[in-house]
Amino acid sequence: MEINRLKPMKDGYPVDLFNRIYQETKPLRKKLSSNIDTRYYGVSRDIIESWFDDKFILVFNKHFDNKDPNILKGYIITSLQNFKNRVLRKAYIKEGQFYSSRIELDSEHSFTNFIPDDSTSFTDENIFLELSMKFMKDQLTTDAYFLLNTQLNPPPFLLDKMKKSTSKITVLQLLEYFGLINTNKNRKYISKLKKEIEITKIKAKEYFENNPMALEVYI
Repeated sequence: MEINRLKPMKDGYPVDLFNRIYQETKPLRKKLSSNIDTRYYGVSRDIIESWFDDKFILVFNKHFDNKDPNILKGYIITSLQNFKNRVLRKAYIKEGQFYSSRIELDSEHSFTNFIPDDSTSFTDENIFLELSMKFMKDQLTTDAYFLLNTQLNPPPFLLDKMKKSTSKITVLQLLEYFGLINTNKNRKYISKLKKEIEITKIKAKEYFENNPMALEVYI
């Protein structure tokens, strides 16, 4: 990791807030780093964990004075998740020898990321979906794609309602976020959209496995 990407902490930064959020997100950072196979980078597990610590520090230092403390934690969580998926994406498409010195901490671009619903383990399905969001957008209905994006990048409204940063978003929480009444019809509609997403995940995986050169078009 290029430590020189990290800037000195701003004067007067809230130490108590830093320590609190750092401890509260420690399990998430450890879990995200465990999703990364050390064999891709030739480094030890503690080095990968340090990347997520560096990312935490960078995001906190950059935004503690321009975001509400309640929003800041959710923003850091999303940034850590985005960081993990960017690391996996670069490793998967084999952009040369991807060593830690090439990982960009301060790169908060808007490429949509995949946070798996059923498992947080690093699987081919996860990576294929990460690389095929444009394919998903082409295949999904507007509502299904909007739901997918909401699941992948939960807004602060949903993050605040989730018991843990790694918890699943419930149907009731989605209904509330979308402004829908909790009726059997609306619950079935959300379930229908989720099923559409799952079916399209499988299509994306099969498509890119059978057409490896297509990855260059969709990334």
